[in-house]
Amino acid sequence: MTTRAGSLGPFMEANLAGHLVIDGCEALDLAREFGTPLWVVSERTIRRNVRTLLAAFRAEYAPTRLVYASKANPEPAIIRIGWQEGGLVDVVTMGHIELALAAGVPPSALVFNGNSKTLDELRWAAEHGMAFVNVDSLEEMEALAGVLPAGRPRVRVCIRLALDERPFASGDPEFAAQWAGAKFGMDEDDALAAAALAKEHPGLELAGLHQHFGWPVYGTPYDPDLDLARHAASLEQVVSFSLQLRDAHGVTPAVINLGGGYRSPRPHGVGPGGITVAPTAAEYARVIGGRLRELAREHELGEPELLLEPGGFLVSDAAVLLASVGLRKRRRGGEGTVDWVFLENTSSYHFVRRLMFDFRHHVVAAGKLDPPDSGTVSLAGPVCTDDNVALDVRLPALERGDVVAVLDQGAYCESVTSDYCAVPIPAAVLACDGRAEVIRRRARPGEIAAPFAVPAWLG
Repeated sequence: MTTRAGSLGPFMEANLAGHLVIDGCEALDLAREFGTPLWVVSERTIRRNVRTLLAAFRAEYAPTRLVYASKANPEPAIIRIGWQEGGLVDVVTMGHIELALAAGVPPSALVFNGNSKTLDELRWAAEHGMAFVNVDSLEEMEALAGVLPAGRPRVRVCIRLALDERPFASGDPEFAAQWAGAKFGMDEDDALAAAALAKEHPGLELAGLHQHFGWPVYGTPYDPDLDLARHAASLEQVVSFSLQLRDAHGVTPAVINLGGGYRSPRPHGVGPGGITVAPTAAEYARVIGGRLRELAREHELGEPELLLEPGGFLVSDAAVLLASVGLRKRRRGGEGTVDWVFLENTSSYHFVRRLMFDFRHHVVAAGKLDPPDSGTVSLAGPVCTDDNVALDVRLPALERGDVVAVLDQGAYCESVTSDYCAVPIPAAVLACDGRAEVIRRRARPGEIAAPFAVPAWLG
């Protein structure tokens, strides 16, 4: 049977006609007004997720602040919502900075991440007064010190620590192998040297420490207890280095940034292999915020501000991709029959983690939520390679022109989308309590050719 809309998200429901309604807007109406393919982003879902996570952490550790990881979805409208909710904004490139500025976010609310910042980017950060620069290497700290303009306020830096994989080697070997020699962060020797430079330089303020390993599902085993254990071990490493920093340089971190990597449980499954369970916000908060409170008291670290850099938790379930059904066919073979449903002008290349990591996205028929399914079908798009959206899913009978909704499109879908095979990138709208407005216009086929040129000597 098809999944009832009530289980798909807090602001998704079925109306009396059995049609999907997203944040007060009927999906079929949106498809008619704005066309398909179309990302539909629920504003109320994002705000709910921000408030849920922040309330959970502040209940365990009051001085907590969120930093929206804009790499998850860099739509200026979404960045602005995160900032309006009181958060800072995590940026990784000058392009991210421009998107945040377009959202109306001041530089003083930006946190600069990344392992390969250019000198121009470091100079911009210093000149415009970013909230923090998370410094990824000793060479980066030296580079930042070298571009600081005279007479400007000091740049607040946090040292990014490499995740030490050794404690995970026996009980969590796949996770340990993933992080052995990884590109992010400094080992303890470089981190202490970087701290010494920051402490002595008149243009730098050593504000704190940073560590982040993301949602631990890619190429490693996953279950909620293991997820929490990894976050707990990461916190222990950061606190341990805090004590070394205090002993070596007399500096106690005012800020501890523990990154993100959280997700909401989704009963229909999402992510690699279709994960159906995840820790709750309260469980993440207890293991991270509650334990930090205990460790800070135990080691007399004061009450450092806890920064978190969530992306997926805030936006993953806040967007769907509406797509129109085109051609269909039955493919008969020696091992059985596959009923293919082809979607027009979209495929999994518009959310390529589907192909990279077998990332699952639940699909429903936006105009046929109530009828029973009519069997198993597979959905794909028009590009000249495997671009399946979903395989062997049970849906009602679909006809040309029907609209399907691909769920959990808010995180790392639009941000890593592709126009492979010259299929234009979809439009996006923001929906809120029955209103909808375009926040990303649809790419046009002619624009795909615009950046290219043919040399004159080719005639």
